[in-house]
Amino acid sequence: MYRCVIRAAALIGVVALMCTACAVPVPSATPIPVSPTVTATSTPVPAPTLMPSPTTTPIPTATPVARRLTIWVAEPDDAQSAIATELQQAAQIATLDITIVPHNPDGLLLSLATDQMLGLPPPDLIWANQEALVGLLADNALAPLNVDLPLDLLPGLQAIAQTDTTLWGAPITAQDMLLLLYQLDRIPPATTADLVTLTQAARTPERAGFVQGWGAARWLAPWLYAAGGGFTTPDGTQPTLDTPAMTATLTLLRDLYRAAPRNGDSYARGQRLLVQGMAAYAIDGDWAWSTYQTISDTFQIGIAPLPTFTGAPARPLIGGSLLMRHRDSQATTDDITALLAVLYQPEVQLRLSAALGRLPALGSLLSDPSVQSNPRRAIAAVHAATAPGLPPTPAARCAVFGIESYLYSATTAEVPLNDIPEKMQQAALACLRQYMQP
Repeated sequence: MYRCVIRAAALIGVVALMCTACAVPVPSATPIPVSPTVTATSTPVPAPTLMPSPTTTPIPTATPVARRLTIWVAEPDDAQSAIATELQQAAQIATLDITIVPHNPDGLLLSLATDQMLGLPPPDLIWANQEALVGLLADNALAPLNVDLPLDLLPGLQAIAQTDTTLWGAPITAQDMLLLLYQLDRIPPATTADLVTLTQAARTPERAGFVQGWGAARWLAPWLYAAGGGFTTPDGTQPTLDTPAMTATLTLLRDLYRAAPRNGDSYARGQRLLVQGMAAYAIDGDWAWSTYQTISDTFQIGIAPLPTFTGAPARPLIGGSLLMRHRDSQATTDDITALLAVLYQPEVQLRLSAALGRLPALGSLLSDPSVQSNPRRAIAAVHAATAPGLPPTPAARCAVFGIESYLYSATTAEVPLNDIPEKMQQAALACLRQYMQP
């Protein structure tokens, strides 16, 4: 009963409000006076008041927001400044905001592992050489690059950057080329036969005829590839060391070793002897110049291309510095493409080449006057177009292991030479089987 009373009262209130609204008087129209002297038909019709056109406010153009990326640069100290300058300029053009973190090349993998253990964010991009790429792949630290490389990129650089058809890095500079060095009172040989003759003739009790890195596969490569051999199959999946080309190459190295220092043949000792004028000839890499200048700031030496072998040009291995993407990178393909578009511009390539003492990554720039005016880079350019690159595959690294397991003893005649190629191959295959085990 109480609820019914409340509902009735409410209904009455609503009806009262509705009636009140109906009772509100509607104002009558105000009469418009008509002039007595002007008829209604001649009354001018007032012109409609025009409303002002709405002001169109231009839509503001959004300012591009620069993406924030971190790039680790694993290069020697004397290269850091030039690389940082070019990266910053390239990033500005590409509308990227980058932070560059310099790293020692030898400590790159350890630094990444340490940061991961501490929960620190990884870099987005990594600038380092081909040896670092191999280590990063082994640690599963890289993501593929889905970018197009320049058509005139040096073929050897293409090889060091990919496995099968997967690209893991974009080569920016070319380096690590072997050169023939000779004292200015000597003449450069045209063939390896001449080199053997000249070095053995130059050797005396006080002077070495020839020095190099006797136990390292890099010093074997120019002759092996010239003779038609190689470290691996073309696809980089299998070692190929037990070949006639390897036998011929080992024979050459054994002949050259007869001109080595009598009292110590280490690589470091050979460098000191060369600087002191106590070695007539040497084969060494473009990377060694800082070492030579540390030993003597007045170091002067003749530079020549490596001589031919078996009638074919020598083919020393080529290396390079590459831009790689970390597997947890925030960098997009568009970011990387924009950055590379600047780094591959000819003027940038040539500035890096001059500042770092390296070669540009583009074959079309090898003949540029700025490259040819520098004797060391001009000689390296002679071999660069045909220089092979070692692919970043397990087979290639195992081939190096197999070679270096027996190279020194083969060179010094400690073991029968004809047995060495097979032993190298077996060591490489055992290494590969071990690598492939789960």
